Amino acid sequence: MRVIFGCYVVVAVALTGVQMAIEYRRASDRLQEDVAAMQRTFSPGLEDALWRYNAAVLGGILTGMKEIPVVLGVEVRDERGERVRALGTVTGAQGHAVRVDAEGRESPVTPGFGRPFSRTFALMHTERDGQIFPVGSWTLHSDDAIALDQVKNTLVVILINAMLKSFVLALIFFVVIRHMVGQPLSQISRFLAQIDANNLGARPLRLSTGGRHEFHALTDTLNGMARRLRRAFADNAHLMDELRAVNASLQARVEERTRELERLAHTDLLTGLDNRRRLDAALEACAIQARADGAPFSVILADVDHFKAINDRHGHKVGDRVLVALAGTLSDGVRPGDTLGRWGGEEFMIVCPGTGLAQARALAEALCHRIAKTPLPLTGPQTCSFGVAESRIGESPDSLVTRADGALYRCKSNGRNHVETQSGPQDRERGAA
Repeated sequence: MRVIFGCYVVVAVALTGVQMAIEYRRASDRLQEDVAAMQRTFSPGLEDALWRYNAAVLGGILTGMKEIPVVLGVEVRDERGERVRALGTVTGAQGHAVRVDAEGRESPVTPGFGRPFSRTFALMHTERDGQIFPVGSWTLHSDDAIALDQVKNTLVVILINAMLKSFVLALIFFVVIRHMVGQPLSQISRFLAQIDANNLGARPLRLSTGGRHEFHALTDTLNGMARRLRRAFADNAHLMDELRAVNASLQARVEERTRELERLAHTDLLTGLDNRRRLDAALEACAIQARADGAPFSVILADVDHFKAINDRHGHKVGDRVLVALAGTLSDGVRPGDTLGRWGGEEFMIVCPGTGLAQARALAEALCHRIAKTPLPLTGPQTCSFGVAESRIGESPDSLVTRADGALYRCKSNGRNHVETQSGPQDRERGAA
């Protein structure tokens, strides 16, 4: 009996160790797959934010990535390899792990027992003509300890289960079988010791003792139970496969819908430019920066000349095509870091951080000439009127936009197709163009 029980303990310990190693390996593989999948999820957003140098969007993406359990830290570098933004636990300049907070401050990190690893993905921007420009790269930092943390509950259950089975079997051997039953129950014990989920019910138990008594009934019951459990295990495995497939499908739909809602919340559906909500956010961010360090910023308003005549002559569908074409022309002409969006109707706005009035006027004049020389669908070349205003100390975004609007009104009153700069406080309110 001692030999049989000893063999069982050895086998149970070995199987438990193998099962724990397999679970840990699966978790590690899932961790690596999750890290690789994040390239497809986040690289487009990071590339667009880095190309436009939109610090707000870049910070938002990094903050969202840091909330993912497998992510310890993430950093973005430009094409020269210089760090643009980092968040969480990353590799510092000295090659040691440091923790970077949302404000960019670094603090040392005590190494854990896991094995840190990182994956670096290149960021490439593709123009409409097919040209590809490297804009930098981003690196995701993780740790194998995350895999162990994900499966630790499973490992504990496996270990407890193995310990309980060993304890119960020891009790049966040394209290019941050894002193009361003998050979029939020894056969049953060997049968139970050899049972697992793979061969459950495949080899029925047959007692070698003659006659017909309670142990034969117990044997029949065990054989029937094993067959039912085998069927139940098969049904349960099939059900789990179906549940995993349904869960994966639902998760993919939720992620796709979330991305679509985020895009719709900040994008004008007709032109694909930023909408008024994103423009308001850009104005507020520039105003906060101006109050902090006194840096100027400017606003450019552009309005399509005689747009009502285009709609009346060609119809609203042609008018929409004109707006889309003008949006593309403006997008090609603005600078990295500027925020271009549709302010409303046929009116567009460009928010220019760190830009004085002279620079903003030069940009507006370049856009004005660019638009006048660009043929548009069905209507031929069109023109736009521009109003430019520079922020004043302590001025609210609404006041700045009002002054730019006044300059735009003067431009339309003075013949259109040129640029007017910021107006004084006594200018009249904007009328219908």
